[in-house]
Amino acid sequence: MLTMTQVKNIKKLYYSKGKKVNEIVKVTGHNYRTVIKYLEKADFNQSLGKQEGDKRGRPKKIEPV
Repeated sequence: MLTMTQVKNIKKLYYSKGKKVNEIVKVTGHNYRTVIKYLEKADFNQSLGKQEGDKRGRPKKIEPV
C-alpha cells in the first residue's frame, strides 16, 4: 500500500505533467498494475477486502457461551 504522498505524486505525474504509465513506473519504481490501480481509484475511504464484521479463518469448534 502506498502513502498518500506517493499516490499524489503518481497522479501529478499523470494528470499535470502528462506522463505515460510506463514512464511513471520507471520514475517511481512501482509495479505497472499498482500505478494503474491508484490512478483509477477515486475514493480512498473504501475498504479493501472483507467488510467489517466478516468472520475470518476456520469456524470455532465450540461456540462461546
